[in-house]
Amino acid sequence: RIVIDTNVIISSIFWMGKPHEVISGGLDKKYTLITSPQIIDEVVIKLRDKFGFPESRVDTQVNIMLTLFEVVVPTEKIDVVRDKGDNKIIECAVAGHADAVFLWHAPTCPARHRCR
Repeated sequence: RIVIDTNVIISSIFWMGKPHEVISGGLDKKYTLITSPQIIDEVVIKLRDKFGFPESRVDTQVNIMLTLFEVVVPTEKIDVVRDKGDNKIIECAVAGHADAVFLWHAPTCPARHRCR
């Protein structure tokens, strides 16, 4: 069970390499990919605003995510990383009982919030 950072998700759309391999592993059922509405929202905003995707292409990417990922709704607010935007990744990991988190830049996750 793996939570994927927004930057990794977007990188997997544009390029091959580790991000694409991680997404492919989920597609191949090697593990379960986990996301949250907050992560999906961030992907939508970046694809539309930063990369200029038209709504139809954004919708396609969201539908792909909804097919590939298990969506969990975090109920606990967590503030443990320097980059406050990454707290949603940790919240998703805790809510989804993730075994791992794949971040573009790996912050330290305090032991009290380790994924089980």
